[in-house]
Formats: sequence, C-alpha cells, structure tokens
Amino acid sequence: MKYRHQLGQLINSKQFLQHVNTLRPESKDVALQIQDLISNARFWERIFYYLKVIELVVLVLRMVDGDDKNDMGYLYEAMDRAKEHLRERNPKAYRKWWAIIDKRWEMTLHHDLHVAGYFFNPKFQYKDNVHNDGEVMRGTMNVITRLARTMNKRLYAMAGVERYRMKLGIYGAYDMRSAVQRLTPGYFT
Repeated sequence: MKYRHQLGQLINSKQFLQHVNTLRPESKDVALQIQDLISNARFWERIFYYLKVIELVVLVLRMVDGDDKNDMGYLYEAMDRAKEHLRERNPKAYRKWWAIIDKRWEMTLHHDLHVAGYFFNPKFQYKDNVHNDGEVMRGTMNVITRLARTMNKRLYAMAGVERYRMKLGIYGAYDMRSAVQRLTPGYFT
C-alpha cells in the first residue's frame, strides 16, 4: 500500500512500456496482466482488506520466528489479542479467519508451555481483566505435572500456583504489583 502510487507510475512509464514491447509474446502477456492488475482499484481494495485482517497475526508470527526466548510468556496473550483485534475489525468474516489461525496455532504453536508462559508472566496476571480460563489452567497444570516428578512436589507447586493466582503473600504486595509493570518476566525467575 505504501508504494501503490509509485508502482502505478512505474507500470505506466515510457521505459516500462518500451521494455514490455521487447518481450516474447508469453512474457508480454504476463507483463500486461500485471499492469492491468496494478491498475485495478478492486485489487487494491482487496489488498487493503487482507492487510487489515492479518496485521496483528503477522506480528505474532514474527515473535514465533524470532530468536528472543523472552517472547514465550507473551506469545499466548499476543495470539489472543490478535484474534480479538480481528473480530473487532471484521465482525462479519472473523470466524473464517479464526478457523485458519486456529488450525495453524493447534498444529504448530499451541503448546502447554506457551500457556504456562502466559500464566506465569506477572505482567498479565496482575491485570484486572486477567484471562485464566480452563485452557490456561489445564496447560499450566500439565507443565507442572511434567516438571514435578513426585506427588509432594506437584502439590507444593500447585499450592504456590494458587497463592500466585490469588495474589496472596508476597504475590499480593504493592511492591510486586508495581514491579511487574517495569520489569521483564525473566527478572522474577
């Protein structure tokens, strides 16, 4: 979208048209089809629509592909936010896009570790509208079950999770609530 005007100028320029005339017939046909496409207002409307739809999803996928492992605690929340953004911008068609995203999410990205990363990220847990549904708690408990080898360790960890979730003891201190807004999740480990 950023270079739409310049692209239009290019395909209608004297140099471009001279170049098209030097091409073999099949290549010339392709060049003319491209010229028609770029000149088509409907094409640009569709491009604008698709960019609007996928903007936040692309940002989440960049997080996934990045080398910054600190993103683990943000990935689940970022995907949820991207989906909600999609629903707000496309109230009539969002379900179609959610199905595509969910399929990819379930196949490659949705792991208990991402859910636990979201749960244990204080930046999200200390929000007033924290989102800890059954999926979040199940995924977190699955990670604890895998990591804590004995029943005593699991029970101890689960009790700690409950204190954390309810913001009891050290987790409820004013200093902690203030710190989570300024520090990265790794600081608390």
